[in-house]
Amino acid sequence: MNTHFKIQSAIFKSCLLLPLIALTMLACGHLGDRTTVVYGKVFDENQVPVDSILVLLSGSRLKGSIDLKSAYTDENGDYEIALEVPRKFGHITVIIPYGDENPMFGKIYSQATDVQGQRPPMIGKKTQWDFKLLAK
Repeated sequence: MNTHFKIQSAIFKSCLLLPLIALTMLACGHLGDRTTVVYGKVFDENQVPVDSILVLLSGSRLKGSIDLKSAYTDENGDYEIALEVPRKFGHITVIIPYGDENPMFGKIYSQATDVQGQRPPMIGKKTQWDFKLLAK
């Protein structure tokens, strides 16, 4: 009878533990969809949309960040980047890079600031991320 009780107890504990482990893995991004969409608008100090600006998604991990995907803004200043984020990245960032790959930005603007109150992009979610460009 004691052996029967031990078996029932072990089965009961495993029935409680397995769903808890699955939920923890899902919350950490180990399971589930990692398709991430970041979209937004790029505009200048006068709220005028800016086209042909490169927006870049970078994945962050312990050894630094790696550029994952990019898109240029359209004539309305809108962009959208959809990406299946590899599991080796814990979070992502959105930037407007300065340099040769983004010539219009470097010629006309000195800085890109994110609009206040935005939440960082979450892996597996759709997030809006707007930028305001400051003139030189």
